[in-house]
Amino acid sequence: MISDKTTVDPEDDLDEEAEDVSADDVKAIIAFLAPFCKPYRAIFVLLGLLVLVEAALNFSFPLVTQYLIDEGLIKKEWDALVKSLVFMGLAAVTVSIVALIADYIYTRVFSDIVRDIRQHLFNHVQTMSMPFFHTTPTGTVLSRFSGDLVAIEVGIVGVVPLFIMPFLEVIYATILMFMFDVWLGMIGSLIFPLILWWPRIFARRAFTYAYDKRLTEGKLLGAVQENVAAQPVIKAFGLADRARSDFSILNTSWQTIARRTNFTSALVERTAQTGLYVIHIGVFALGAYWAYTDRITVGTIIAFEGVFLSMGYALTNVTQYVPTMAQAAGSIRHLGDLLAIKPTMVDPPGAADLKPFERAIVFDDVAFNYPGSSFRTEGLAVTVPKGSFFGIVGPSGSGKSTFLNLLMRFYDPTEGTIRIDGVDIRTVAQESLRAQMAVVFQESFLFNASIADNIRMGNPAATLDDIHDAARQAEVHDFIVSLPEGYDTLVGERGGQLSGGQRQRVAIARAIVRNPAVLILDEATSALDAGTESKLNDTLRRIAETRTVVSVTHRLGSVTSADRIIVLEHGRICETGKHQDLVARGGLYASMWARQRAVRQTDMDEEEEE
Repeated sequence: MISDKTTVDPEDDLDEEAEDVSADDVKAIIAFLAPFCKPYRAIFVLLGLLVLVEAALNFSFPLVTQYLIDEGLIKKEWDALVKSLVFMGLAAVTVSIVALIADYIYTRVFSDIVRDIRQHLFNHVQTMSMPFFHTTPTGTVLSRFSGDLVAIEVGIVGVVPLFIMPFLEVIYATILMFMFDVWLGMIGSLIFPLILWWPRIFARRAFTYAYDKRLTEGKLLGAVQENVAAQPVIKAFGLADRARSDFSILNTSWQTIARRTNFTSALVERTAQTGLYVIHIGVFALGAYWAYTDRITVGTIIAFEGVFLSMGYALTNVTQYVPTMAQAAGSIRHLGDLLAIKPTMVDPPGAADLKPFERAIVFDDVAFNYPGSSFRTEGLAVTVPKGSFFGIVGPSGSGKSTFLNLLMRFYDPTEGTIRIDGVDIRTVAQESLRAQMAVVFQESFLFNASIADNIRMGNPAATLDDIHDAARQAEVHDFIVSLPEGYDTLVGERGGQLSGGQRQRVAIARAIVRNPAVLILDEATSALDAGTESKLNDTLRRIAETRTVVSVTHRLGSVTSADRIIVLEHGRICETGKHQDLVARGGLYASMWARQRAVRQTDMDEEEEE
């Protein structure tokens, strides 16, 4: 049973591989897949009928073979010979057609199911609240979409059809063996323990070695990833020889483990084959003796031989597919854990949309602490009137970003309330709350699309003129039009084709084009040079005349014209007022202002000397 969780534990990916498919694994697979298979019930019924027809025709061949040999060849009955060959020919054609239709239906329906699972998983991630993304490593989420979904696709789509047919073959073959001869059937049944249980002597060790090999391969990939990312440091400090040596040691370790893993896996397979050969020789020898003494017919021993070998190879195939099925079962547990996580920030039943912002945002004695953290923000009691320019400053770790996280309802306060026009934001639909806001984050994330499309993300209905106007306000239009492709320029993954300052300005344009009632700036000018920052601050002052601006910053020059500034320290408001008042007060803000002015003066002196 899947337990409720609020995060995905990355240690789950380090669990040892399952060594077998247990009844619980089968139940878990069925329970997980059932909702996704339900829309395709009729197709599965048709598919089941086709599989049964294919299996039945396949196992009619031994009976026809016995009849052909005993009646058509030994007794020289021409009619029996012709009937047998005609039936075999028609059956072969029918089996081929039925199998082809079944394969087409199966691959299509299970591709649809995998698509549905992937879409359902992605949709579920979109419902997660920000605490989930703050506490769950990105790699853990990605592994669900890559490793686990691939394991399910391989284990279910790839293996299930190869697993079902051998399973049916074993059932049919067992029945036929006892129909041909009870004693031969009993002896032939000894193949079950030899193939199903004898290899397990080595299987446990094989799984352990395979697990070690997978861990080592993960370390190898991590080493390559780290090496590529660290190339500037490696080149600068001459660490290439050390990198080669460290990688060689790890690579040699993998080689040793891989040899051991591959040999042990081969031993498991060979053990099953050896058991099959031993029983095969015994059955054939006894059957040949009984045929010689006329206890059974020649056709019976030949048909029995074919059925026995078919069952033996089917059992071998089944055992070979078990590890893949077990891995799929483990992946299903991983996906089940992720899907069991519920969002922490939810709209109350029947939540209404927030009405257009008219008066003020009020933090009423708000307190908050992040789960698992001793840091606590408390005593936040502020009012942000509509149309005001509100600055939030303070040392690193003082709680500035927490203020914004609470305002956007990425988190809920542990104490107190946040109201907009007198309405508690926890009582309204989150989408309607954020629809009235636009945010420029400190790390300006851009999508792998054109500049125009990235700006349009703020307002999908924006025209090209709207986009150009927003870019001008963000002081980035001239740069964009200077590019060969202009606004159609692709920015690359995470905006990697642009500099930090350029990405920041595009992000600001994205916020401006949204035409929000509340513009939130989280260190929005941190990546800009002094000249561009000055121009952009002028723009922000103009914007503040028609909308509310809440700006978190450590660069005090960007909030000197703010209507009100609050200074945070250790999670509490230690000062509040306008820039001139705070400087005159001689407190924390004044000391921060003096330090920044000294640094700026030093930079200006150095520029003049150059």
